[in-house]
Amino acid sequence: MKFGLKLWSINTNLVDQAVSLIDSKIFDYIELFVVPGSTIEFFSIDIPYVIHIPHDTFGVNIGDSSLDRHSLKLINESINWADSLDAKYIILHPGYGSLEHASCFLSKISDPRLLIENMPKIGLGGELMIGYSSAQIEYLIGDNEMGLCLDLAHAVKGAVSLGIDYKSYIKEFMNLDPRMFHISDGTLNVETDQHLNIGEGEYDFSFMQQCIDSSSTGFVTMETPRINLGSLAEDILNLERLRCILNYK
Repeated sequence: MKFGLKLWSINTNLVDQAVSLIDSKIFDYIELFVVPGSTIEFFSIDIPYVIHIPHDTFGVNIGDSSLDRHSLKLINESINWADSLDAKYIILHPGYGSLEHASCFLSKISDPRLLIENMPKIGLGGELMIGYSSAQIEYLIGDNEMGLCLDLAHAVKGAVSLGIDYKSYIKEFMNLDPRMFHISDGTLNVETDQHLNIGEGEYDFSFMQQCIDSSSTGFVTMETPRINLGSLAEDILNLERLRCILNYK
């Protein structure tokens, strides 16, 4: 496995700490969420990157035709970041609204690095999200070269909403050969996203490890909370907990 550290592009105060963690091989890459209006100069460092496109909080929603121009602008800005930083992948949330429009929108983007991230069925604001099932993800990918970023916690939440076994549900996504993964903890009685610390929820990480190990890739980004915005100590602790649970050296 290769473990990713999640940063936002406004976390410039954490760059030196992040580089040190990668140099010491605690983490293997940075997954960088591009906040609109931020600058790339602090991150122009020769380390491995994955880019995350802004999501609906920043008005990027490919399921809403009224936001097409804005969404495409910010997506293209993120692609430019990926080009500059030589990022391996570019992750996109499909948002909410029209599945058909989202599919049409994606046909305008030709980049084999693009990964569609699966979503919970229900958003934090009660929205019906696009991409909560493997069938929807397969429809969005279509005949394009793009792939799937399997957010394991999102898949669990989708299963909770549907009232079905989450392990069987995750296996359906595994049939799409995910190119990378997101991981965090959560409970099995809440259908919306939680992003709990490792060990604070109810997820079976041994099962999740089996899924990751069976894939053709080993990229796994930690998406656990960071309360102290001036330190990466919580990220290190969560990775240590996960390694301990998985007995992964």
